[in-house]
Amino acid sequence: MIDPFAATAALAQVRELLEPDGADIELARVEGGTARLRLRLENAECADTCVLPRGMLEALALQMMQPLVPGLTAVAIDDPRETA
Repeated sequence: MIDPFAATAALAQVRELLEPDGADIELARVEGGTARLRLRLENAECADTCVLPRGMLEALALQMMQPLVPGLTAVAIDDPRETA
């Protein structure tokens, strides 16, 4: 099981990537080796065109976070664009 504090700290890099587009991301919960994240797009003016699609963003977040979070094997993102 991964440390939620380590996952939150590692998430800072992903947040920096999304910030210029007005998006944000937060740790929702940890389930075993998976970090479940929530994408926030309230201030994103071009959410559909600027912010990466969920699958690409999940892969990128995993790549960025995994070296900093022992035991992290997957990232799953709740993307509001897919439920709207």
